[in-house]
Amino acid sequence: MSTIFSWIFASQPNDAHLPAYRRLYLGIRAAILDGRLKPGEKLPATRDLARQLRLSRNTIVNAFDLLMSEGYLEGRIGAGSFVAASLPDQLFQADNRNSPAKSPIQSAVQSPGPSAKPPSPDQNSPACRPRRISKSAQRSLAFTRFHQSFPVAQPFNPAMPDLSAFPFDIWARLLRRAWRAPHPAIATPQDSMGLADLRTEIAGWLRQSRGVNCHADQVMIVSGAQQALDLVGRALIDPGDVVALEDPGYEGIRGVLAANGAVIQPIPVDAEGLQVNALTTSYDAPPRMVVTTPSRNYPMGTTLSLARRLALLQWAHDNDGWIIEDDYDSEYRYDGPPLSSLQGLDRENRVIYIGTFSRVLFPGIRLGYLVLPHDLVPVFRGLRGFADGVPGPTAQAALAAFFADGHFGSHVRRMRLLYGERRNHLLALIRTHASDLLDIVVNDGGLHICTRLINGQRDVQYQSALLDKQIDCRFLSTYFHDNEMAENKTTRQGLIMGFAGWEKSQLDKSFADLIQILRRNT
Repeated sequence: MSTIFSWIFASQPNDAHLPAYRRLYLGIRAAILDGRLKPGEKLPATRDLARQLRLSRNTIVNAFDLLMSEGYLEGRIGAGSFVAASLPDQLFQADNRNSPAKSPIQSAVQSPGPSAKPPSPDQNSPACRPRRISKSAQRSLAFTRFHQSFPVAQPFNPAMPDLSAFPFDIWARLLRRAWRAPHPAIATPQDSMGLADLRTEIAGWLRQSRGVNCHADQVMIVSGAQQALDLVGRALIDPGDVVALEDPGYEGIRGVLAANGAVIQPIPVDAEGLQVNALTTSYDAPPRMVVTTPSRNYPMGTTLSLARRLALLQWAHDNDGWIIEDDYDSEYRYDGPPLSSLQGLDRENRVIYIGTFSRVLFPGIRLGYLVLPHDLVPVFRGLRGFADGVPGPTAQAALAAFFADGHFGSHVRRMRLLYGERRNHLLALIRTHASDLLDIVVNDGGLHICTRLINGQRDVQYQSALLDKQIDCRFLSTYFHDNEMAENKTTRQGLIMGFAGWEKSQLDKSFADLIQILRRNT
């Protein structure tokens, strides 16, 4: 048994962009699917396997957690971890037990869709050969989201605003207005920066509400934060460049930048936000770029202190580095006025500012923006021409009118009050009914509350039971990069609970179900 695990880990590509736990997960999963590890077979204890493979125990545990959550392993109290008796991918492997092992990514590429015809029984036919996908795609897919989502958002989804509170009647009227009296730009090829009217409105709003130093000609309209980061990666990152990310942090950022060839450097986050001093001590060469959420770390909610903001700007000056400021959820701060942006403190044009309307309005709007230093505008404008152009001009025109007519500011003010009430309600539920189970990580804004599990259990072990109850909270441990700088494992276990999209009665019911699950499985 010890020999096979050494071979399993060694057989996986030693890709610097792929976390060790993910390499181990891929190897064990492949060994299960091709029959080298049999159903019901016991796996070594995590401590023994960590010693054998010369990895941290956290790395082994993270790999096992992921395999358990997907149904490949099962844990038995007091006995250890075993290969599951019934495997999720048996349907695709039933006739292939003697064929060469395929990587999970190759299997996913080959797996037929619901209406696809079965593959040819000739295993040497082109249809049955593993598809070759790029290393860029493999790096990106290594950061595929851990959690499972519902077709329709369910309570505690942390990314969902209240759709019933959005004035869709006004939005529909503005869309009709855009078509009845169309701006010439709606029906003709557009400036790759986006509709000028919308860029003007966004620049004015950012100057007023976030203290961003910008003019309309620095604003580029994109389909969201992910596309913004992809453009940043293509413009400023060469393969092998080190990019520093907050740890914990939003995993979608890792995937986008890894696809552009970045080597991800996780930087710990504490009560004052990103530990800026770690930028100069973690790697031999300084990072090319830092991506940060200074207003509110995702998912912890901590704010980057003023001292560290100034230190980060000094780091960029000293190292010719870039700072990417992702200012998600900045509109919603409940304890005091919104904080000014990091970009507003920048005097050397080292900060690129990113924002999106997916949370403040509704996810389907698919509109966001970049604020660029003047000298980068021609670069991004040119690169954008090789991508998808700009988002739909009708939606851009409607959003420009939504701003100009005062609806945007009114909506933000209404939602700040509504979401503040729901946040306080959920905080009261936790303090009243679950203070022995959940420790609140205090933050002053956003659309979710971050908690830590007090019971010492692994957060992902609750996934199946929560899905059965249509509860869509997320797991704190999955937002950490696999590295030795992270905090010890017990402090990484927790639940991320969104409150914005649901009435108090819905929060009450789902919270009662959640607490029942936590107590039953403790």
